[in-house]
This record gives sequence, structure tokens and C-alpha cells, in this order.
Amino acid sequence: TPYAIMVDDEVNKVVIVVRGTRSIEDLVMDLQFIPFSLEKVGNVCGFEGKGHWCHQGFLTRSKWIYNDIQKNQTLKTLYSDRSPFKDFPLVLCGHSLGAGVASILALMLRSKFPSLKCFAYEVPGCIFDEDLCKKTEEFIVSFVRNDDLVPRLSHHNFETVREKFCDVLARIKVPKIKLFFDLRVPCEDVHLAHRNAKVLKPEKDIRRDTQFYQRVEKLKLERFEKNLAGVNKFQLFIPGRIIHLVDTKGNNSSEDYVPYYAHRKDFNQVVISKRMLSDHDIHFLIDIFRDIRLVGPHSNNVSLISHDFHQIFLEDDENEAIEPDTRLFFCCSNPNGKLPLVLASIAAMAWSLGAYGSSGCDFITFHSVLPELPLGLYSYALYECTQLDANNTCVSIEISEQCFAYPPHYEASPQLQASRGFAALGKVFGVLALTMLWVSTCFVIQRRSWNVACIMLLLTSLFQGLVLVFVRDSDCRNSVDVDDDFFITSCSMNTGAMITIVSTCLWFVVAVGAIRLARMAKPG
Repeated sequence: TPYAIMVDDEVNKVVIVVRGTRSIEDLVMDLQFIPFSLEKVGNVCGFEGKGHWCHQGFLTRSKWIYNDIQKNQTLKTLYSDRSPFKDFPLVLCGHSLGAGVASILALMLRSKFPSLKCFAYEVPGCIFDEDLCKKTEEFIVSFVRNDDLVPRLSHHNFETVREKFCDVLARIKVPKIKLFFDLRVPCEDVHLAHRNAKVLKPEKDIRRDTQFYQRVEKLKLERFEKNLAGVNKFQLFIPGRIIHLVDTKGNNSSEDYVPYYAHRKDFNQVVISKRMLSDHDIHFLIDIFRDIRLVGPHSNNVSLISHDFHQIFLEDDENEAIEPDTRLFFCCSNPNGKLPLVLASIAAMAWSLGAYGSSGCDFITFHSVLPELPLGLYSYALYECTQLDANNTCVSIEISEQCFAYPPHYEASPQLQASRGFAALGKVFGVLALTMLWVSTCFVIQRRSWNVACIMLLLTSLFQGLVLVFVRDSDCRNSVDVDDDFFITSCSMNTGAMITIVSTCLWFVVAVGAIRLARMAKPG
């Protein structure tokens, strides 16, 4: 997870900011909300972790950031005796996934920085167990906007939604297809109760002797027993003090929001509304804070007990699902940024154009006393007689629309043989380079691998350009004797050659982009 450590000299604070969900891999981390024990982490970081649990995916990311801070000694440098920032308070913040990671990281750093503060904006609702959430009220403040879905996401809430969905299915008294078309039409809140009464039975009228109802009850019992037997019996909540930002007028104006302290169990159910997704937008959240002028107590001093960090080695945890340096295969998760995806798309276009340009029979045009004749690397066009005179002599010639392969007895010129070889090499190296580019959209690629990719891309561009030697074919430069007049034949570029030039330029552009990525990549 990307993060940044900055110094805000306007408010005299050192700030650690953690980025929120942005890629498919981040989304997978969000969904790993299985409770994970904090006992080992607590022993290393200096807090009581026995009997406490947290979000497994966020813990993995927090450990990675903790280890990276220790490796780079950033905080140690900022809070050294000679640093001008040694008295600046430490603040952590993040949005969504970043808020969850920042909350756990604040817990891990607090033994070294007792006065630190953490501001978790629209944090997922499954970070710590209830007892630990109460303990973090001293240094974590969480913000929830109106009907935002993310702070209400937890295993317990998912189970509740499923149970209520099954209950609603049992209460439906109209055909499902009619209900489907009815639900497609938006309904105002004032009319919602009336519409529900038309399609749903009262709960007391549900028949409990039906096979469907018995299956639903059996499913509920199985899930309940499974949750009690596993780690899911530990329910996770929103950490720290919770400030709920409520839209009092419902018109989504930043001036109408009112903040109040809420209890974490207020978010134990998912609110289904048309704003449940849009309320998670961080940009509008900034406008809300600006308009309501939400301020709180500020700590002006930082108590630094120790600069000595203990690195957490996740490889010692056999039960950990994902280790810090292990990246699973997530297609197009862009761990190297979006540039490899752009380069891979351009390379796919270049390869397709190169293959198309060399496969037709219109690579070059042969000029002689007869009409211009298209020729390709592997096929050519033929002359067709379209009109005969009285003596069966052809008086009108046109070019055939079909392509014909060169006959087996045709002896290709050295230039044509070289062009065929370069075209084949371009295809092979192009496939290898293209494969590597697509792999880079899913895995972190080190500098050494990028250097190999650069070499393959430059060779592909070179081979693709050398295919054009066919234009200088020796068979093109001949003398033809017609009625005691000599005509010099020649060849010029046709559609296939033009496409090959475009393909060559595209391969070179991709190679330049890969060189830039190689310079940015970590050595290895």
C-alpha cells in the first residue's frame, strides 16, 4: 500500500498518509476481513495484543509499512536530537482502506509515540474487536458520512443482510417477475411502506411449514454454528471515537451536515439507499469539513520513548494468508503503475499491424511497362486479361483481387529471404516482449527484468524495420526490351510497407517507455 511521510510546517506536525483502495489487489485486501490475532504483533510493538483481533488484510499492509519505516529509518531521522521536527506531534490519516491501515499502524507505533493521533476517514467497519476499539478512543477518531456503505461492511453485517434477504423472499406474495419489474422503478421514501405492503406479507403470516422456509432456517443454523466454531465469532467494529456526519436536509449540501458522536453499534446494519456508494467520495468530504469547521483538541508535544523499532517478520507467521513481499496474481492490478498497461496495449497493436502488413500481397508495388503489380513477402497478385481482340490477343489487363502463393520452384531473392527472416524474428521477439509487458501489469518487475524487456523491444523494432529491405529487391531493378526500347523496372512501398513502418515506430515508442520504467524500477 503506498504511503507518504510529510512534515506540515504550517501546523507543526509530522503526518503519515496511507492511500485508500485503488486497484483490484486493494479490493482483495478489503475483503480479507477475517479476524486475526494481535498477540504476536503486540509482543513486538509493545502493546497488549493477547485476546485482541483485527482485520487480517489491513494488518498485512500495516506490517509492511511498519517494516518499511524501520528499514528507511524515516521517523528515526525526523525525531532525532538534531532534527528541527523533533517536537512535532505525529499524526496518521487515511481514507477507506488507508484509514483501516492507518488505524492499525497507529496502534503499532503508539508505544514509541504515546501522543500520536489518528484520523480515519470513512474507515471500513471491521478493524478491531469491541474491547480494543474502546481502548483506541484515546488516539483514534473515525469519521462516517451519512449512509456510506464501507463503514458498515463487516462479516456480521453480511450475515445479517443475507438473513434479512431470505426473510424477505419468504414474505413475497406476488410473482417474482412482477416484483422484479416493480423494483426497477424508483420509489420515494414516503411511498415505500405502501409499496412494500402490496408485495410483502406481514411477518406473522409467513408459513413455516414450507420446504423453502425450512431450508432457510437450516442455512441460518449452519452459518451460526460455523461462525461460533471459527474466528468469525469475534466481531470487529469501527475503531476509536466515531463522528457521524449526518445530512439533516437530505439535499446533499455540505452546509447541511451536522456532526455528532455515534456508538459503533449504530453501524451494525447496512443502510440500503441511493447514496450508499456516493457517500464514500472523499472529495465531497473535504467540502463538508470546510463548511462545518470541525475542529478538536490539538496536542503540541510528542513524547518519544524509543527510536528503536523491531521489525515484524511475517514469514514466521504460518497462519498469515499474505506475506509482505509476496504479490499474488491479480490481473491488471498495475503494481508498476498504469504505464505498463498502456505500453502493453500499444505493443499488442504494433504486433498485430506488423503481422498484417507482412501477410498480404501488397507489401510493395512492381513498376514495369505493364500495369503496376502488388507483391508480398509470401504471395503476389496476377495479371488477368479482361478483353481479347479478334486474333485472341489480350488488349486489356487488370490485376487480380486474389493473392497467390509463390510457386515452389520460385527462387526468392536474397532481399526477400532476409525480409522473411526479419519478419519471423520480429514476431517471435514481439510475442516475448508483449508477454512480459502484460505480466508487468500483474506483478512487480525488477530493474533487471525491465532491462531484458527493453532489449527485446529494441530488437523487435529493429527487425520490424529491416523487413523493409524487400523494397530494394534485386528483382525490381531489371531492364526490359520492348520494341527496341529499354524500360527499367522498379519497386515502391505499398500498403503493407506503410503498415510495417507504423508498427516499427510503435515498437520503438514502447521501447522508450520500457526504458523509463527500467530507470524507475528497484534494482534486483
